[in-house]
Amino acid sequence: MVTERSARESPDQRAAEQVVLVVDDDEDLADTCRYWLDGERFAVETAYGGEEALRRLDDTVDVVLLDRRMPNVTGDDVLEEIRERGLDCRVAMMTAVEPDTDIVDMPFDAYLVKPVSESEVKETVEELLVRSGFESEVREYFALESTEAALDSRDVEELREPEALSDLRSRLEAVRAEHEAAIRNREAQLDRLNRTNELLRDVDRALIDARTRDEIEQTVCDAVASAHEAAFVLRRTAAGSLRCTAAAGHGLDPSGVDLAFVDEAFGIDGTVEDGFVFEDVSEAHRAAVFGEDAADLGAVSALCVAIGYRETMYGALVVYDETDGFDDEAAALFSDLGATVGNGINATQSKQLLNGDSVVELEFQLGCDAGVLARLSAALDCRFSLDGVTGLDDGLTCFVSVAGASGSDVVAAAIESDDVSQARVVSDGDEESVVELRTDAETVLSTAIDHGASVERLTLSEGSGSLALHVAADADHGALVEAVTTAAPGVSVVAKREVERSVQSPDSFRRALDSKLTDRQRTVLETSLVSGYFEWPRGSTAEEVADSLGISPPTLHEHLRTAERKLIETYFDELNPAPAND
Repeated sequence: MVTERSARESPDQRAAEQVVLVVDDDEDLADTCRYWLDGERFAVETAYGGEEALRRLDDTVDVVLLDRRMPNVTGDDVLEEIRERGLDCRVAMMTAVEPDTDIVDMPFDAYLVKPVSESEVKETVEELLVRSGFESEVREYFALESTEAALDSRDVEELREPEALSDLRSRLEAVRAEHEAAIRNREAQLDRLNRTNELLRDVDRALIDARTRDEIEQTVCDAVASAHEAAFVLRRTAAGSLRCTAAAGHGLDPSGVDLAFVDEAFGIDGTVEDGFVFEDVSEAHRAAVFGEDAADLGAVSALCVAIGYRETMYGALVVYDETDGFDDEAAALFSDLGATVGNGINATQSKQLLNGDSVVELEFQLGCDAGVLARLSAALDCRFSLDGVTGLDDGLTCFVSVAGASGSDVVAAAIESDDVSQARVVSDGDEESVVELRTDAETVLSTAIDHGASVERLTLSEGSGSLALHVAADADHGALVEAVTTAAPGVSVVAKREVERSVQSPDSFRRALDSKLTDRQRTVLETSLVSGYFEWPRGSTAEEVADSLGISPPTLHEHLRTAERKLIETYFDELNPAPAND
């Protein structure tokens, strides 16, 4: 069985434009905050102290999470330097120092008292990023409000200067009176942001329990409709038409939905213009969607976002809202939701592919123009068999067994090709060699992987051969066949069959693993697990685990690497059991 291994994005490949800097001399806490925030719509960096923070700070930083109590250069010193330099970034003090009236004149934007939770950190960063676009007077109001909220948690009698809190409240009232309209408008914007973020968290929690694509789509519609007027999910079929597969909300009748209005949001290649907003849906469309309830609604806006994973477009989510419509922040957040749903669908189909008793096998015939592997096989008059493939952002890394040519000959030919960026010999034997090739021109394989298929086998002899893909039983097989056969010339589908899979029980898997592990390796694995070594942040360091076992850290790592290799080998042996002897 050919296995797919995913590669993480490098920092240079991230699309994030906004930067969040976490500053704390407690490295574990700083790393934890970075872990919480990683994967959001911004880049996250850490500085383990005030001096390091001052070296990093410049006008590219948008939000700073800043600890107050740090040695040498304190958080107060860093905050003062930020303002003296005129850096236009939002600052949230994140500290165990209990707030007192000394913070009244400190120019921060938010104050968090440790211990902080993941939701507190995320919500604060998201709100501060939005506040960055506010008018300066409105930003001042929200900063003063945050200071008041921090002091309001204390008993007035315990404050050093109780009158300072009274003065602060007077300033708040004065600023609000002068900028009432602008502040109310921004409060409504933040309220929409908070509601949308809560919706995204609800959907994330619900997706954990969903087991099928249908469940995912209905779960999303139910969650979205609870916060807005209505929502429905569209799937694009292999024939290119749209089909409503889930709906919920204010009298929504999916059978009566006129899908013509979303055509302008869909391109001819089946993609969706992400975050496409319809400012005012027509009366005819409202009547088609909401039926008799349409008369009770005022102006209705609609937002259409893509549901996809990598290059696979599963469809679209359409959301209706009667009140304030959708601003840029809402469109961006719903676009994130579409990506989350697409990832959930892909993960569900992958689970079905791994755990189902049966899968569908699609077999394709490949010609010499089907890709770089086929062309190399033809040029060298040899046989290729794909052992493994890793999906990367800039292409694929393929591990290939070669017969009929040496590994060094394959590497030499590959390097001469413009389609291969890297090549090396993994092993070079008398009868068979293994080579590693990195390429962005193997479009057939990359298309199959992006559509959620597992590459079961690929064999090529003198340029032609066959490719077998395994896909979940409820996947869109027609769309996959169409995508693969049009990905490159000389590709045609020759068979579709259901394949029964042998299922190994947990007990037999454990027995197989126990037969491979030594007593010491098993003890090291179990001790590392229960001590929290595999958690993030780690509950125990390697040195602490090694000390509890009475061994050195290098010995611990040697046992762990060997045990992990045996565990992984046993897992993949279970996925691809050896064929029975005839």
